[in-house]
Amino acid sequence: MGASEVAAAITAAVEETRSLLRSDGADLRILELDPRAARLRLRVDLANVECEACVVPPEVLRTVIRSNLERSYPGELEVLIEDPREGTGG
Repeated sequence: MGASEVAAAITAAVEETRSLLRSDGADLRILELDPRAARLRLRVDLANVECEACVVPPEVLRTVIRSNLERSYPGELEVLIEDPREGTGG
């Protein structure tokens, strides 16, 4: 799997997760996608959310993202999530 295929697989997994967040008015943005460093940095965007407590909780969001990634990308990947409900991501 080349770098462009890896990036496409990871992006597809993020898009799948975005649809879940969008149903609550939130969004998920890719800040960094570096296949060579095996790192993905995401930011949860709550700007259009009326009820932050109604959005998928951070710990559940991490599980969903990991699950989606495992289906599309078999390699190891460091996933960092910036979620304003937690301060800085991790």
